[in-house]
Amino acid sequence: PSVTVKRLCDVTGSERVVVIGTIFKHMELHPSILKEISEEHNLIPQPVTEEYTQEDDFLMLEDDLQRVVLCGSIDPQIHVTGVNIAVLGYTEESGKFFVEDYCYSYVDEPDILPSLSMDKYVLLISGFGLGKADGMFPLQLLIDLITGQVGDSQTQYKFSQLVRVIIAGNSIGKEDPDPFKSRFLTRKSKSATVDSIRMLDDFMSQLVTSVAVDIMPGEFDPANHLLPQQPLHPCMFPKSSKYSTFNVVTNPYDATIDGVRFLGTSGQNVKTISAYSKISDPLDTLQKTLDWAHIAPIAPDSLNSYPYKDEDPFILSQYPHVYFCGNASTMGYRFSGQFYNMAQIGSREAVLKFILRT
Repeated sequence: PSVTVKRLCDVTGSERVVVIGTIFKHMELHPSILKEISEEHNLIPQPVTEEYTQEDDFLMLEDDLQRVVLCGSIDPQIHVTGVNIAVLGYTEESGKFFVEDYCYSYVDEPDILPSLSMDKYVLLISGFGLGKADGMFPLQLLIDLITGQVGDSQTQYKFSQLVRVIIAGNSIGKEDPDPFKSRFLTRKSKSATVDSIRMLDDFMSQLVTSVAVDIMPGEFDPANHLLPQQPLHPCMFPKSSKYSTFNVVTNPYDATIDGVRFLGTSGQNVKTISAYSKISDPLDTLQKTLDWAHIAPIAPDSLNSYPYKDEDPFILSQYPHVYFCGNASTMGYRFSGQFYNMAQIGSREAVLKFILRT
């Protein structure tokens, strides 16, 4: 049966209608600067936690004029603030809107995949973490595999079909603060990041001689913190930037390689959504962002991003063929029907183990 689409302010009584709006998730543990300031008034401070969701969280639907609390057949634990949604239901006597069913924005199917005359491969990797004390042997071994300097003839032939390497962020490791070190550099001192960037340039200069490389910025890389992150500056790579096969790209990353569209991030959106919901598996989180038609609906509420006024670059209007996130705790992939594939990328050691196993 047909139902009427109405705005929240026009809903009257227990009329069964469809309302379109944006979800706001009320969370007591949501970090708030006002609650931090309340410590000055001898109030109880917020507990330190990496997960901000709990059982008594609830959802509200808002439009340009008002909000209404949602109840019924909608789970607050698998939703986050910022999701655009259409809900079917009616208003209860308590004033809450009872949800019978709901749906998200429509996303177009991807373009038809081209027919290739030969096999071609794209390598996804993240989390080099240069600057850590665990040695660079795994990374050097990975580069030697890609460039064909190690491995048997079958392995070398397989890597000869590699057409692109996508580095999904966090090439530089997180620098732990030193309590005995000054906040400001003196004339004769330098940051550990400088040496890490020089080391990264050395590794990239080996890689770009044999394959095209796209390097994305990540959470710990020397780039702007707000999403979308702009490319790392080429001046940081004096050796690698001499090659046309070396490309510094944005985060999120969106490119078409031989007719196959790749879309992905360095993992900040997946990490934040997992912290504000009960969706713990990165692949499930990726699936949810596809369902929501938005890469990062939680931005800028809980994920730092540039405040766009007239357009949102994170909106999905068409499914990609390959959808990925970097810097996950483990490797994993999932085939979602005939339309798109999803992949979560671990650290360089996890990628190396995966390559050696396959």
